Amino acid sequence: MKIRAAVLTASPAAAPFAESRPLRIRELDLDPPGPEEVLVRIGAAGLCHSDLSVINGNRPRPVPMVLGHEAAGTVVQIGAAIRDLAPGDRVVMTFQPTCGACLPCAEGRPALCIPGAEANGKGVLMSGTMRLHDGGSDVHHHCGVSAYADHAVVSRHSVVRVDADDIPFAELALFGCAVQTGVGAILNTCRV
Repeated sequence: MKIRAAVLTASPAAAPFAESRPLRIRELDLDPPGPEEVLVRIGAAGLCHSDLSVINGNRPRPVPMVLGHEAAGTVVQIGAAIRDLAPGDRVVMTFQPTCGACLPCAEGRPALCIPGAEANGKGVLMSGTMRLHDGGSDVHHHCGVSAYADHAVVSRHSVVRVDADDIPFAELALFGCAVQTGVGAILNTCRV
């Protein structure tokens, strides 16, 4: 399907970004979800320091890339292997996919998931694939989400279903990164 997305084509970009304009709105091709992936219509996405760190080169990532790693939206289509989500479900997308099987995941530390971190560093989904394309060229995924678009294909391991219909997407999106990292710092570092 055709989507519109904010694409980062070079990193680092010169500041101020209002002048260098490192993100360009482009029409991209988005493949349908693989067996363990979900197509989501983006309802809201946050702008986080991690996105800015990719733009300014402090967090090197492969480009071109669609940024955006904390978001919320509505499931449009599910992969053939997914049994616990359905079209119409509201979901939060998170920056750290978790396999559930590696040592950190087994020890209850899914934020340190080894396959998830490897996929994020390569700019691919947990399946090792890229679903975004610009003509004949692949476009990388940011943290397995790439939410600066109207739709995204993400791993099932990157979404959490939300049962509440009354929370706006703009608030839900914050749970994808800001709430996790903020609460994590308070509980794990400050021990409050």
